Amino acid sequence: MKTNRISRRQQAFTLVELLVVITIIAVLAAMSFAGVNAAIKKARRTEGIVLATAVADAVDKFYQEYGRIPSGFQREFKTDTNPEFLEILAAEESGGDVQNSRKLPFLRAKEAKGQRNGIYYGEGGNTIQGLYDPTGQPFTVVLNTDYDDVLEVQIPGDNRTHRLRGKQAAVYSPGTDRKYGTADDVRSW
Repeated sequence: MKTNRISRRQQAFTLVELLVVITIIAVLAAMSFAGVNAAIKKARRTEGIVLATAVADAVDKFYQEYGRIPSGFQREFKTDTNPEFLEILAAEESGGDVQNSRKLPFLRAKEAKGQRNGIYYGEGGNTIQGLYDPTGQPFTVVLNTDYDDVLEVQIPGDNRTHRLRGKQAAVYSPGTDRKYGTADDVRSW
């Protein structure tokens, strides 16, 4: 009786073969991680654009309702330094001098998880403390305090002057790289 003997060499993988397979898997994994990272950055930027546009639209709606923009604010400010502005737009004002007397909620945005991606209510959770983009940066708001037909906006790091017709506010943040004037800036226009 004959038996076919298969040599041990033919049954096992060589070290070189294993290293080649591991290298191929590592290269494929690295390529997929880069794609996933790019998709995450793009999603964050889109969420930021939605928030920035919501604030700018809220100011436009306030203007349409009351014939003016919320008063008592500088032409340009950050959303973490003037939470009263956000309270006016969200109809969450308190105190005697109420600007949104009809209590219309012009601004509707999700509540932030910490100081990231939405309206932040602070530790107590009762009053608005600020509005932040998905990377945790406050937005910059530029108001049309002159009530001109054209709102001019100059972003730091960007040599251009953006002219927005018929807008009462412009909102922007630096994006995921946290640098102004780059391709990933978040803008309401």
